[in-house]
Amino acid sequence: MRVAITGAAGHVGSSIARCFRAEGWEVMSFGRRSVEYAQRVHFQLGADAQQLPWQDVDALVHCAYDFQPQEWEKIHEINVDGSIALLRAAWENGVKRVVFISTFSAFPGCRSHYGRAKLEIETAALVLGCEVVRPGLVWSNTPGSMMRALERAAHSRLVPLIGDGSYPQYLVFDEDLAQLVLALSQPHAAHIPRAISAAHPEKHSLRDLLQLLAGKQHRWPHFVPIPWRLMYAGLKTLETLGLPAPFRSDSLIGIVFQNPAPDFDLPELPGTTFRPFE
Repeated sequence: MRVAITGAAGHVGSSIARCFRAEGWEVMSFGRRSVEYAQRVHFQLGADAQQLPWQDVDALVHCAYDFQPQEWEKIHEINVDGSIALLRAAWENGVKRVVFISTFSAFPGCRSHYGRAKLEIETAALVLGCEVVRPGLVWSNTPGSMMRALERAAHSRLVPLIGDGSYPQYLVFDEDLAQLVLALSQPHAAHIPRAISAAHPEKHSLRDLLQLLAGKQHRWPHFVPIPWRLMYAGLKTLETLGLPAPFRSDSLIGIVFQNPAPDFDLPELPGTTFRPFE
């Protein structure tokens, strides 16, 4: 069996690629960066997906997202239109199973650009018969992405806290997420006509998470509450000036405006379970 993965060089994509390889699949990477565990085919969102080598591809897992654009029009052009073109090309070229990796930040009424873009792609993906997965905050033995930013913050003596730190987070272990994607990619798996929330239903506040991460490092930081609007203004200023920021301003919007009622109903798939955060 052969799977093509976009974003295979990223934290989530690489975990999914390792899982497929462990199960004996051949892994192809459609992306811009080389990866040691997959044959790479150069591709970036917005390019002509019809030109990709679809022959003998049994499954596509679409993880890639371009975080460089800041304005909605460009985000839509590259990420939304580019993703839908990729999914349609896979369908038109006979790829049997397609899994789109969305986000917990995608839900009706979401405020972040990231969530809005993913939600629009979800709609098109379900029409095409793709499987849609919404991962929560991904944790692993090798932290990446947003979790890495939280670990860095927890290492300091003074830790800036978004508001009172009560914003809820739902977490998923990277290997559990990969097992779900693997199960959905099997040739005879039933189509799930809705987005699947991939996270353990236990809720963690942002403050609790930071305290747990700090305790892991044997540190006991002092939290400094900062109104989220003030923090957002600071992040936007850094982005406008082209200076490095601890995380993106749009990620802050996603943290503050979470899905108020996530659906944790998990379809019956072999080997799929979500462990609580350790």
